[in-house]
Amino acid sequence: MTRIVIALAALATILGQCAFAVTASAQSAAGGDRARLLARGDSVYVEQCVACHGPKGDGQGSGAYILSQAPRNFTLGTFKFRSTRSGAAPTDDDLLRTITQGIAGETGAMMPSFAALPESDRLALVAVVKRFAGISGPVNPIRVPPEPARRDLDLGARVYERLQCATCHGPDGKGDGPSSITLRDDQKRRIWTPDLTKGIYKRGGSATDAYLSFATGLDGTPMPSYADKASADELWALTHFVQSLAKNPATEASGTK
Repeated sequence: MTRIVIALAALATILGQCAFAVTASAQSAAGGDRARLLARGDSVYVEQCVACHGPKGDGQGSGAYILSQAPRNFTLGTFKFRSTRSGAAPTDDDLLRTITQGIAGETGAMMPSFAALPESDRLALVAVVKRFAGISGPVNPIRVPPEPARRDLDLGARVYERLQCATCHGPDGKGDGPSSITLRDDQKRRIWTPDLTKGIYKRGGSATDAYLSFATGLDGTPMPSYADKASADELWALTHFVQSLAKNPATEASGTK
């Protein structure tokens, strides 16, 4: 009996050591994969991004001074275009989408699309941006309810008024509200309120893009989240109302006319 107990104890020890070795091996492999991903990302970043965002990811690239809108300082960990709640980090998909489609501006692209890069390179850039921002661990997107079939523009207009959107965007959405000339970002830099009548949206041109802007806010800017100030139906109505202001509605693909 004693021999059996001793044998079982020895077997348990061996199995435990094997399990530890497998786990350590898997962790080592994962670490190697991440190192290779970041190495590739660093190379692509230097080729494609460093001129604007700088070698440290702080938005201080050699070409930043010529841009009408300052490049994002990744090291602050604050991102405008997210599917996550206000104050949370973006998901990998959020970052990949921004890199892929770029950021539209009223006078041209504020950031070009990098869709021509292989997806593996774009994913490597996601890893680099997350490293600059200190993002680790999983983050979850908010739930976006189904878009109503009926566009309630009257309700949307009332929500636009109640949430005081005209203070910045103006009564007709032209970006000429009384506060528009005073707006600053989180680094105290002057920013401009977009003219919604042009149908050009930085995040993208789909209804879901607009809904997410209202529900999550644009962190780092005066644009707050309205998730706790309006219901989902009201946010959808606001989405449709804002889209109705556009003289030339944007396309879903790139946020351009």
